Amino acid sequence: MAHRPRPNRERAVRQVERHAFEVGSTLPAPRPAPFEQRLLDGTATVVTDVEPVATTLHQVAAAAREYRLSAR
Repeated sequence: MAHRPRPNRERAVRQVERHAFEVGSTLPAPRPAPFEQRLLDGTATVVTDVEPVATTLHQVAAAAREYRLSAR
């Protein structure tokens, strides 16, 4: 193992999480950062806004799958 002159918080947290299954989770779930929360909220908004458009496109795509012979 490499020499570590100072304790590393992230390494200690990973070690605790790695062994958490033995006694259950000892750490509370981390709260998302403000940026992460905005990203999640924005993604949810995009999904709800795009759903009606996707439904319409599926209806159009079903009609477009018909083969039509050119009159030329």
